[in-house]
Amino acid sequence: MHDFGGILGIGILIGAAALMHQNKQTYEEAIGKEIPIYAIHADYNIDVENPEAVVGSGNYVFVGEVTELTGTTYEDDVPVERGDGTTEYVGDAYTQYKVSVLSNIKNELVLNKEIPIAKHGGIREDGSAYDIFENDQLPEVGKVYVFIAYTQEDGSLLVSGANSNILFDESAENLTNKENLESTEEYQKYSDAVDHQIDDSYIDDVKSEYDLSNQ
Repeated sequence: MHDFGGILGIGILIGAAALMHQNKQTYEEAIGKEIPIYAIHADYNIDVENPEAVVGSGNYVFVGEVTELTGTTYEDDVPVERGDGTTEYVGDAYTQYKVSVLSNIKNELVLNKEIPIAKHGGIREDGSAYDIFENDQLPEVGKVYVFIAYTQEDGSLLVSGANSNILFDESAENLTNKENLESTEEYQKYSDAVDHQIDDSYIDDVKSEYDLSNQ
């Protein structure tokens, strides 16, 4: 996976060994089991607190309902600082989801059809903890978010970094209606941000496999 141009470097404080396989434990299950959550500290070349900069760094901005958590994959060894001061390299978690696109805000993905996305962050391979970017959250099944997604070399979509998915306060049932959706504070905020986006020179204008023009 290749993260969007805004991330210059990352590191995770405190660690545990990680190998490769699928893990479908959910964020909610982790909370129930009191599994610790650690912050991934990242340096960015954009202001991740400014929606105009965040949407400008992405290839797609869309509203989507999370329909399924399909697993977690592990790639790209990253340095982890252990309690004794030593550094260990472990796999980086990417949580895999299926999402139904309800509305496009920037560029056009296929609507009302499940598409896969990868979210940078998730549970460690041994199940000991979650690693999640600061000011970020893992999507939850059944909820609706504004997603800022980045097209990968293979045409897949990656959601990564602080404020890369924003939860709607409204329930999913209320947001299937276009008028209700477009009247929400979240939709209007990110629609306006796209209208006034700050372009990111690090991002190539590459279409996803799930772009409407490819269907």
